[in-house]
Amino acid sequence: MKRGLEMTEKKPHSVATPDGGWGWMIVAGCFLTTVCTRAVTRCVSIFFVEFQSYFSRDYSATAWIHSLLDCTTMLCAPLGSYIGNRLSSRTAVMIGGLLSSAGLVLSSLATSVEFLYLTLGVLTGLGFALSYTPAIAMVGSYFSERKALAYGIAMSGSGIGTFILAPAVQLLIEFFSWRGALLILGGLVSHLCVCGALMRPLEGQRGRQKEMDLEGNKKVDLLNVKLADGVLNVELCAQEQRSVEIKHMDTDKMMKDRGGKEQADNMPWDGKEQMEEDKSGPSDAKHTHSDEELNHRQDLSEDSETVNGSADEWNISVPALIQSDDLPAIPESKSEANANHTALAQSKVVNTNILKESRENVWSVIRKPVLREYSFLLIPDFLLLLVSFLFLAYGCSVPFVYLVPYSLSAGVSPQQAALLMSILGVSGIVGTITFGWIADRKCLRPYRVVSYMLAVGSEGLSCLFLPLLSGFSLLVPFSLIYGYFDGAYVALIPVVTSDTVSSTQLTSALGVVYFLHAIPYLISPPIGGWLVDQTGSYTSTFFLSGVSLICSAVILAAVRVIIRCTRGSSCLN
Repeated sequence: MKRGLEMTEKKPHSVATPDGGWGWMIVAGCFLTTVCTRAVTRCVSIFFVEFQSYFSRDYSATAWIHSLLDCTTMLCAPLGSYIGNRLSSRTAVMIGGLLSSAGLVLSSLATSVEFLYLTLGVLTGLGFALSYTPAIAMVGSYFSERKALAYGIAMSGSGIGTFILAPAVQLLIEFFSWRGALLILGGLVSHLCVCGALMRPLEGQRGRQKEMDLEGNKKVDLLNVKLADGVLNVELCAQEQRSVEIKHMDTDKMMKDRGGKEQADNMPWDGKEQMEEDKSGPSDAKHTHSDEELNHRQDLSEDSETVNGSADEWNISVPALIQSDDLPAIPESKSEANANHTALAQSKVVNTNILKESRENVWSVIRKPVLREYSFLLIPDFLLLLVSFLFLAYGCSVPFVYLVPYSLSAGVSPQQAALLMSILGVSGIVGTITFGWIADRKCLRPYRVVSYMLAVGSEGLSCLFLPLLSGFSLLVPFSLIYGYFDGAYVALIPVVTSDTVSSTQLTSALGVVYFLHAIPYLISPPIGGWLVDQTGSYTSTFFLSGVSLICSAVILAAVRVIIRCTRGSSCLN
């Protein structure tokens, strides 16, 4: 029995990366997923002016819509990773498509800004979270040598989507109002279900999912076996007690019968007649007692058959069995009663220990997979990346939220403001693909982190100069530069993360990375809107964004240099 309960750890399945084949269909699916998630999120800022005029609210109140959308997308990223690991990436992406589409459709019926907080912010963000992270992780599972290029193509969907959707959304608002535009976007986002259908898992991933399901079910099987053993012990104990009691009853009866016969032989004739008369009276009681004894023996045989039955039919709990009062009441002596009570007490202690051991084994079964899946949280290089990502997340979202309102305040027409978003998206495509191609060169693979720091630092410098640009002709270069480096770091985040953790932990690691983006995404637009309301200009808002991006690159570079000087080896190579 012990050997049957022992749990041997299985070696993780080795997943062969094809570096092509159906992997390019995965890239196409991830590309469309980023179009429907990140590009749509960026275009939500185009609705801000309409929301402000329709609901008569200030910058800070309307900025919470974009903040909740981004925050929920990143905050629920671990949930998307969990569903992708436990079920499949296909299932997660399709569920996300249904939720996000429902959120946008319900947003078209909004009667207040608070209603938009729930539908456009929370519900749509939850759908984006379930779709975004599993789709990105699927690309990493299909590519190894050309991973950066594959990620560059897949992540360029946010730039291309922004380039196409920004002017399209502006036209939809002009022709169908903001309600009609949100309704059409809901139909567009429903195509995430088609993208999810393309996410075919590798054979090794299917085996890993089956192994995780098996490990999750072991705790139930272990508890059932332990309880079955406890039931068997108690049943056997009860059977032994009944057999001993019946033997004692038979012995006592035989002794009484022998004693009565001896007395009858020694008695005079008159006494015998009197005794016969006394015996003739209670003859019915004797028959009744013998019938009860036969019935009791039949019950005992049925109980023994039940004990010898299949263990799969034991669905009763040990405490209920111990506390049951169905056992027939049999007269017993004082010593026998003490022995029976002692046996029952010992059986209770044994079964209590069994249940305690079962709980400990269940916890060990749950703990081992969790610790193995999230062991990357103990890697110093990964923790360093997380600190850098926190500053990055605060600074990168502000220009996308306030570029259109700032352009309108600078005298740019609504069509030109939407065109600036399109230019930003196109340049992001170029940055994503070029940096992905550069990071794949063999001579530059050890310097992927340096490429990431260069992209983030250049993006922060461009934000510092944005308040000095007041015309459309000056804002176009900003859109080109900022969009180029924004696309570069977007493509390098999963690449740098995959270089730090193993491929089997990539989905969970990306979930943690995007989860940490949630809080900065939540607070940065409202803080920027509050600064605009207090100061009456966008200078402090863009300045704070640029400083945050530069700090992200400086912190990563400084710690890398310190580790290199102390250990004599470079960090995050």
